Parts: sequence; C-alpha cells; structure tokens
Amino acid sequence: MSKNILVDMDGVLAGFDTEVQSRMQVSLPEVAIVPRQHFYIADDYPEYAKEVRTISSQPGFFAELPVEKGALVGLERILQLGFTPQICSSPLISNPTCREDKLRWIEQHLVPRFGAFILETAIITKDKHEVEGVALIDDRPLIHRANEASWQHVVFDQPWNKNAQGIRLNGWLDRNLAAILDLIEQNKVPHLDETLL
Repeated sequence: MSKNILVDMDGVLAGFDTEVQSRMQVSLPEVAIVPRQHFYIADDYPEYAKEVRTISSQPGFFAELPVEKGALVGLERILQLGFTPQICSSPLISNPTCREDKLRWIEQHLVPRFGAFILETAIITKDKHEVEGVALIDDRPLIHRANEASWQHVVFDQPWNKNAQGIRLNGWLDRNLAAILDLIEQNKVPHLDETLL
C-alpha cells in the first residue's frame, strides 16, 4: 500500500501570494493590498483582476516563489512519521513556463535538503485524483473528482478556505499532523472534530 503523502505547492510549500503581492507593489503601486478571501487571488482585486492574473502568468514566476513558513520542517515531519512526501501540484495553464519553473523551484529549495527523489517523484498535473497516496495536503477548498481518489484531502489552512469542510491542518507546525495521518492511514477518519480542525 502507498505510504505517499501528496503535497501541493502553491499556498502550501511555496508562497504564491507573497510573490504576487510583492510584484503588485511594483507594477500596481496604486492598488492597496487587501486581506485574502478568495481561492483565486485575482478575485480579491476585481477592478484589477486582469493585471493580477498577468503577474502569475509571467515566464519564470513560479521559480521565484519564496518558501512558505515551516514548509521544510513539515516535509521532514512527514518523513519522520514513516511516510514519503510527494509533490503533487497543478500547472497554471496561462503561464507558459509553469511546469518547468515548478520543477526548478523543487530542485532549488527541496533537493538540497531531501535529495533527488523529491524532484524525481514530483507530479505536475490537473488530475490529482489519479495520483495514488494516503492523503493530499492542499489549500484548495474543493479538489476536482476527490471522491474518485485513493487519498483523503487534508485542507491546508489559509484565509480562502475557512469554510471548507473536512480535516484541516493548521500550518506545518500543527501538532495534530501525526494523528491526522495515522487516522487516515487506518481508515479511521472521524466525523468533524474540533481537535482535528
């Protein structure tokens, strides 16, 4: 049986928002940065949605993302718990170099600490439901065709997914990570429980 824990990149390992907002301050200095509410950041800036989308569509954008706080520690915790982290991220179709840039980001930020396997096993796909794993740690509130997947969705807590139902991981330092993964592996995922939300 698979011991893989699938891990999304943007908003989970890589600071997509941080980079977009940093670039906005340069290209759109007249726009005030607002608290995030929607899964798609452009939806938080309806009057400038096209310009915001253009930022993340620039070649090289995904290679420049900063590492999310605690992300490297989180991957190490997964390994220490006896599981294997596997990067599973969706490409942004509007960005012509997204796939290559995500792999370059993994090579730059993760390979030095975890070895070549983290790059060799990485999957960039829109069809995450087809990838085998115990769990998928992802900030997207709803995963396309998740009901067909072998894994259980673990919602990585972010402002735009506060209303998402299911098991929630409150950042990489969440003390419940071990319990969450153990329960999922044993197919003993409880009903919504405040200790796991």
